[in-house]
Amino acid sequence: MKTLDEKSAEYSAKLCNQSGNYSKGELETAYCQGATENAKLTKGEFGTFGQALESIKHGFLVTRKGWNGKGMFIFMRPADEIRVDIVVNSVKSLPYAVKEYFKQDIGDTPANDIPATDVVKFTAYLCMKAADGTIVNGWLASQTDMLSEDWMLFNF
Repeated sequence: MKTLDEKSAEYSAKLCNQSGNYSKGELETAYCQGATENAKLTKGEFGTFGQALESIKHGFLVTRKGWNGKGMFIFMRPADEIRVDIVVNSVKSLPYAVKEYFKQDIGDTPANDIPATDVVKFTAYLCMKAADGTIVNGWLASQTDMLSEDWMLFNF
């Protein structure tokens, strides 16, 4: 698997081979472009947290080579809109008090009469599938995670 530095060096070398007349500044720019040329992670290669995050936004599962836990990966729970009556009556993951708050919006209105536009908006967030099989909602990257270059696509 190639590191970010190796990818950048290859990209710079490729440009140099095209005409061969580049200044130091142009090579440095090419090196940086090589680092960002593929914003998402590529199968079989390592990358940065930024690349991992971009991959997550596209629906991929990502992990770190340095993680000891077997089967650990990060994914995104996408943004969603759920009708208020469904939130009040069917969503198990919200506390009773939250459901009661949203119940004020619908009162005793039959489900068929509730406008389709009467929704609760849920924002996207990151989740981790932990080594013990649980899903950690609202996972936050550590400083070490953000600065590491051993991010890769998760294979299962």
